[in-house]
Amino acid sequence: MGQTIYQLTQAAALTCSHLPVAEPFDPVAFLEKWQTLIGSIIGALMGVVGALIVATRGTRRDRRLAASSLLPEVMKFRAKNEEMDKLLAVAYLNKRDTKRYIARQLIKKMPEAHVIHSLVVTQLYDLDRRLYAHLTHCQMIHPQIGPQLERFRQADNANKAPAPSIEDAVALGMAVDLYAQTSTEAWSYAAEHALLAEYYLDRLIFGKWAVWMSKLRMRLLRNDFDRRSAHLIKTGQMLLPTTRASKSSIDENTPL
Repeated sequence: MGQTIYQLTQAAALTCSHLPVAEPFDPVAFLEKWQTLIGSIIGALMGVVGALIVATRGTRRDRRLAASSLLPEVMKFRAKNEEMDKLLAVAYLNKRDTKRYIARQLIKKMPEAHVIHSLVVTQLYDLDRRLYAHLTHCQMIHPQIGPQLERFRQADNANKAPAPSIEDAVALGMAVDLYAQTSTEAWSYAAEHALLAEYYLDRLIFGKWAVWMSKLRMRLLRNDFDRRSAHLIKTGQMLLPTTRASKSSIDENTPL
């Protein structure tokens, strides 16, 4: 038995003696041999990183320019709402007269919107889907306000003239209320979308924090504007249809 074990170990030793011995790794020799390939790889990676940095800065610059032209227009909607809120606060009108009053105020001075209907909006489509949704809804709703206001103006003028009969007077009054309702409802939705678009522009473009930090806060710590935006986009209905927030409330609502 002992003789057999001795023969096996001797045979294993002879076999291992013919195996190549691993040489220690020499980094200098390795770099000398592969320096051309390594240099090409590093150069290519640095070129890719540089191109990405330049492209990112260019995209940020384009987005900021687009937002700078859009922000004044969406702020006009908020300013008009605030102006009417101040007037209505001391008017003490009922619901029907309130709608008529708002329609008449919009006829006197309707905020203009040109940039919202331009291709500038498309430069922000990949920044945040909520911002793009609110801007595109403004694009769709804003053109509907003017025709509704014109119908209200015609019905309102006809209602001021003497009616031939009581039935005609009632019909004219109903037409005034109908067009006051449709025009002010369209305005309310356009103003709400504009307000929320202003909120996202303020946070994602002109905010002090990085975009990813603002988006993370909007996901984890949702404020009133985040909830209103989600509800409006999901259901198509305003969460707070009678509440118009001001720019100061946007600034003070959350630090991000």
